[in-house]
Amino acid sequence: MDRPPISIEELDYSETDFIVHFFNAAHIATVVTASSAQASLWVNQFLYAYQDDNNNTDDPTRFLVGLDVEWKSENGHEDNPVAVLQLCVDQHCLIFQILHCDAIPNALVNFLSDTRFTFTGSKIHGNVQRLITDYNVRVGNIMEIRTLLEERAYLRREELRLARDILIWKMQNPWSVQLGNWDEERLSLEQIMYACLLHDPFE
Repeated sequence: MDRPPISIEELDYSETDFIVHFFNAAHIATVVTASSAQASLWVNQFLYAYQDDNNNTDDPTRFLVGLDVEWKSENGHEDNPVAVLQLCVDQHCLIFQILHCDAIPNALVNFLSDTRFTFTGSKIHGNVQRLITDYNVRVGNIMEIRTLLEERAYLRREELRLARDILIWKMQNPWSVQLGNWDEERLSLEQIMYACLLHDPFE
C-alpha cells in the first residue's frame, strides 16, 4: 500500500524521536522535547556537523535554518505566550516545547543570535518579535522566506513541486491542528507533522 503524502513514524527506542516523511521526497528526523539538555544536544550536534563550513564562508545565507513558532489561539487572539519553537536544518527538526521547558538553554540562545546563520520562515519578523516579548530571546539574522526565494531563483523544479505539494496538504489540514492546543505537554502526531512544515515558500 502506498505511503500517504505526509506520514509520521514513531521510533521504538524513544518517546521524543520521530521521522516525518514528505511525499517520499524528504524524511525529517524530528526531536520533540521540553528538555533543555535535549535541545542543547540538538544544537551542538548541528554546530559540530557544520563547524568546518561555517568557518570558511562570509555568506550567512548559505546556512539556512527554518524557524517557526506556535501558540494556543483562543477566539483568534494571540495573547497566549509562544508554546513551541520549531527549528529545521536540512533533514533535521527540533520541536522545542519552550512553554514547558525547565530552562531555555544557553546553547539555544547563542545559536539563535549567531549571525553566521540565517533564520527564515513565513512572517519571520512577527515570530521573532514574539520570542523577544515572551522570553527575551533574540534572533540575530533573519530573512523572510519569500525574499529568500526571490534571491534564489535557481531552485530546482523538484523543490518547487515539493513546496506546492506541502501547500496543498496544509490547505487540506483541519484548522483544529493549526489552531490547536499547542500548550499541551504531549503534542499529537498531527501537530508534530504540521510543525515540521517550515520550508513552504508559498504559505
